[in-house]
Amino acid sequence: MLPFIDLQPVTQLVAGAARAAWDGVLERCEFVGGAGVQQLERTIAAYCGAPHAVACASGTDALVLALQAAGVTPGMHVALPNLTFWATFEAVAQLGAIPVLIDISPDDLQLDLDELRRAHETYRFGHAIVVHLYGWASNALRALRTFCREHEVCLIEDAAQAAGVELDGAPLLADAAVATLSFYPAKVIGGCMDGGAVMTGDAALAQRVRSLGNHGRATHYSYHHVGWSSRMAGLQAHYLLAVMQHADQIVADRRRLVAAYRAQLGGLAATLHGPGPGITENGYLLVLACDAPAEPIAAAFRARGIAVARTYPETIDAQAPARGRFVAVSALARSRAHVERVLNLPLYYGLPAHDLAAIVSAAREIVV
Repeated sequence: MLPFIDLQPVTQLVAGAARAAWDGVLERCEFVGGAGVQQLERTIAAYCGAPHAVACASGTDALVLALQAAGVTPGMHVALPNLTFWATFEAVAQLGAIPVLIDISPDDLQLDLDELRRAHETYRFGHAIVVHLYGWASNALRALRTFCREHEVCLIEDAAQAAGVELDGAPLLADAAVATLSFYPAKVIGGCMDGGAVMTGDAALAQRVRSLGNHGRATHYSYHHVGWSSRMAGLQAHYLLAVMQHADQIVADRRRLVAAYRAQLGGLAATLHGPGPGITENGYLLVLACDAPAEPIAAAFRARGIAVARTYPETIDAQAPARGRFVAVSALARSRAHVERVLNLPLYYGLPAHDLAAIVSAAREIVV
């Protein structure tokens, strides 16, 4: 079976450096926090163009910490897209807030700005999450940021899938008020375990995030907040530092593979989605919207020994725990229709050329 994703090419790339760094971690007992985490925070901040980065234990924790540090409390409304990973909704719900689900734009599959405006007229929310889904970003991102600033909406940018994405040649998150990353191993910049980070230009907010992720501490045994235990491990930080040494190489290879797919997959019975003008994707996912329901097409690939994915096969509003816990200003029809037809072909750093050729050949025979 050709895999949908293979982590071995990256782990082999960094194994020597990671093992050497881990020897030092064991000698110093640098298990939770420490110099490696601090260095990683500086490295990630510079890579993303952000003044401050605070590492934490997962991408989900990063969302929870960012939302709480930004002032989200129980009963508040928080807008977020109906097409995203469950953690985006989960983080809002865990804080006792009320998700306001927003449909997607048919052009770029990202949160629809016009619907966000309508939802704000109804619910007057003070916080919103935009998810940079699939390894690119909204064509309307600048307008979205402007709308939120003008209406005093704190915009949290969930960039779990967007490390390395660029907007007009600069890091996507350089102008973000608050943003979060995930270092789950399958991400473009993936670690050896769960991990995440919050980035911001607001030094006070960064300090709140740091406190909240360490039990709300003010000093070792005094507390400013009721917080969480969300500290990054030293082993993870040093592994990620090894990966970051190759970040440009990893992203460049994934972009090359996406370009090769796009050049060879014309004429399929599907729409091949991608970024709009000014946005440079990171090669996280190749996204097809098939003209027919995608699950039988996915099964045909699997029958030929090719693992494919469907990211995501269901919307947030379709999840059982979401029922009765959200509001919306539309029927969310576009996101519901898209998930029936979405299909993702294998894409990862180091994907062999002969595997790419086999996948393209199969796609030409199956997606017709």
